[in-house]
Amino acid sequence: ILLWFDVINGPDGTAPMGSELHMAAAPRFRASAVGAQKQTPGCSDASKQLMPAQRIERLCGGECHNPGSEREVIERIEVVRIRPRISPDEHLRDLIDDPWLSEDCPPDPAGCTITFQDQEFPGGSRESIYYVRALQSPTAAINGGGLRCSYDDAGRCVSVSPCYSDERTADDDCLSPAMERAWSSPIFILADTTAPVSAPAS
Repeated sequence: ILLWFDVINGPDGTAPMGSELHMAAAPRFRASAVGAQKQTPGCSDASKQLMPAQRIERLCGGECHNPGSEREVIERIEVVRIRPRISPDEHLRDLIDDPWLSEDCPPDPAGCTITFQDQEFPGGSRESIYYVRALQSPTAAINGGGLRCSYDDAGRCVSVSPCYSDERTADDDCLSPAMERAWSSPIFILADTTAPVSAPAS
């Protein structure tokens, strides 16, 4: 999965994830993601040249990392906002917004882009930290089902069917649908109390 995350109205223009900025205005962000390349069956010629067919079959059941030209679809992009404590009596549940924002994406293999703004930031004195994560449409993944619970009517896990790495599940591929995801590095925005605050854009 490819992921980009930038603040687009920083003091010196656009700044990428990992940046730390002092701002008085409402920070405005852009996040873009493109899904992973879809796997094609079997193994590439390069893999076959490196190992004999019997070894490939024994190691990985004849299936290798073999990406094609098509890409999976990004289903949604979520934003997490964290505001560090400034007094010990503050509850973390009030400072960690996960997700703070969630945007569904069109079913386009070319990817998804969202823009958003934190209009609550101006005028405050608290640092804010922003992450984004891109969630891909479900694909089959080994151990994607975790413990593979069976649930009762109340939604409680009453039994499990884990995938063991021994003879107990030797004939089980342990495939379950899972939403693969990519996380950004954070962007740190600190309040610039020396600059005038303009009204946030609507």
